[in-house]
Amino acid sequence: MMKTKEIGFLWLILSVLFLSGCVTVSYHPAVMQPDGVYHIVGSGQTLYGISKAYGVDIKEIMRLNNISNPRHIGVGERLFIPRAGALIERVPYIPVKPGSLEELVGPKQYRIKWRTITLHHSATLEGNAEIFDRNHRRRGLGGLAYHFVIGNGHGSGDGEIEVGWRWRRQKETIRKADIQICVIGDFTCQEVTEAQFSSLLQLLKVLTRQYSIPVSHIRRHKDAPAKATSCPGKNFPLERILAELRKA
Repeated sequence: MMKTKEIGFLWLILSVLFLSGCVTVSYHPAVMQPDGVYHIVGSGQTLYGISKAYGVDIKEIMRLNNISNPRHIGVGERLFIPRAGALIERVPYIPVKPGSLEELVGPKQYRIKWRTITLHHSATLEGNAEIFDRNHRRRGLGGLAYHFVIGNGHGSGDGEIEVGWRWRRQKETIRKADIQICVIGDFTCQEVTEAQFSSLLQLLKVLTRQYSIPVSHIRRHKDAPAKATSCPGKNFPLERILAELRKA
């Protein structure tokens, strides 16, 4: 049997060790991270242009960011650029050869079984995916909350389709298996341009065909469950779009 004084002394030693962290804390050496910056992809920026602006080989950027196709980066995507001393805000736009809409959307992905498509308006008279991405980041949405943005000629081309980073990375938003498409404009007081209508129709044809989404699963934002909104506005031509899709 241990005497009372010996027990007390033993508890004192254990208490000192515990408070100093020796008993509970183990040492792990810090993992060294390479120097560099994180670049947010803006409208009209290509991976080739970004690599040239920073003077870093495009293949190295692709490897570090797990990119298999240099054309498949989206607006709002966060890219790690190694050895870059400072962030370059404006990367020169370098035109690329126009491809088919199938190339823009990319091949069918199997990570998510997309079931619905929700159509939005921006409720603004102008804009582009880059502007919306900054706004959504400030609002704590983690970047552009749309998969695709269709321009109206004020901030991006009339009918221009911008692909967001969520589509390139196959990431959902707050609604599961739901593709989000935003058409720039305020369709409570404006009309969709013919270029926008044509681009939206062709985009929907590709998406519904690739992912076997029924026409009946294309809806307005205000039709989504538990949403009190008028988006995309009274002038949005949903019935005309659906009629054209049914013909196809």
